[in-house]
Amino acid sequence: MSNPKYSAILSTFADTLLREVRSIRSHPRYLILMTVGILFSYVFFITLTSEGQPQNLPIGVVDHDGSYLSRRLCHELDATQGVSVQSVYCSHAEARRAMQRQEIYAFVEIPKGTYSRMLDFQQPHIAFYSNNAYLLAGSLSNKTLVTIGKLASGAVHREILKKKGFSEQDAMGIIQPIEFDTHCIGNPMTSYQPYLLTTLLPGIIALIVLLMTIFVVAREQKAGTVQQWFSAARGNLLCALSGKLFPYLVWFSLLGIIGNIIFYGPLQLSCYGSPWLVAAAMVMLILAAQCMGVFITALISDTHMGMCIGAIYGALSFTMSGFSFPVENMPLPLQSVSLLFPLRHHYLIYSKVAIYGSGFADCWSQFCALLCFVLAGLVGALIMARQQSRSLASAIGNNTQH
Repeated sequence: MSNPKYSAILSTFADTLLREVRSIRSHPRYLILMTVGILFSYVFFITLTSEGQPQNLPIGVVDHDGSYLSRRLCHELDATQGVSVQSVYCSHAEARRAMQRQEIYAFVEIPKGTYSRMLDFQQPHIAFYSNNAYLLAGSLSNKTLVTIGKLASGAVHREILKKKGFSEQDAMGIIQPIEFDTHCIGNPMTSYQPYLLTTLLPGIIALIVLLMTIFVVAREQKAGTVQQWFSAARGNLLCALSGKLFPYLVWFSLLGIIGNIIFYGPLQLSCYGSPWLVAAAMVMLILAAQCMGVFITALISDTHMGMCIGAIYGALSFTMSGFSFPVENMPLPLQSVSLLFPLRHHYLIYSKVAIYGSGFADCWSQFCALLCFVLAGLVGALIMARQQSRSLASAIGNNTQH
């Protein structure tokens, strides 16, 4: 026979769960809007990074030389995948105005006499100008221009050595005495998808879950139904919290796991470890976001203020997770603060499991850290229960006096 104690707990959990399901059915638009927001984020960022990284960034050329060398350099720039020569300008001022109008992100200025100075071994100078106000576009275009410039310089040096009688192999040995063999571990194609999708989209889901939790819990407070919520759970805080959050946990976990299937399936992102651990990290991230939403709502009863605080907390998690800026390079106080964000622990699990192929033995501490956020949810539920008991006692006292 089943234990009556466990049966009572399951019955209490089921009553709380059914109460929340009826609330979702009566107000389905909130869950639908959040789901549409997540799906839109997936479609937007996957299509945005479909090429791996931005391609054919517009640049300009100011050619004062008009020689074979300058035309060959323009052709090489236009043939690269990263940039595309938008126009050839007559003067530096014209190219600068085009950059200020955001028509190009960079331009190359080739001085007059470049080819003749090169033939006389006088080391001509070619200037690169890039607009780093747009960090990604400016840095990528500048990197491409510098690379092409070095390749062009090496090609000229090779031709000179070959004219002097050196063989192709001897010329390359002089130009590049040491040949480097680069291996991009975890991202051999140097695509932006593993950087952005695997942390940014789970962070968006966590942010939406956080705001959704604050809203549904604050709605109980605003409608004055907190007592009914805890009454349905028969005063059991664990059943009240789990029954309230379980439908959203299941739904958003399903969306997150489907996203992981897309990442490591059709998109073919690298996952050297167990995909089950990555899926478990997604579920724990959503659960931690829900518990933090309960905690924030318990501390801040005003719905609008709670949503604002939740939005700020969720937005800061992207910075403090470490995927955009290394946490190890932050000041020591900020390194400690980063542990208060669930996305930080999810990022560490992802990097250890998916990139380095580690197992549970190497990331159990991050899973324990995510479990600690459940305590914040229990503390929040306890605070709300005490607030409701005080308000109920105050109401009874006022009725007695009357």
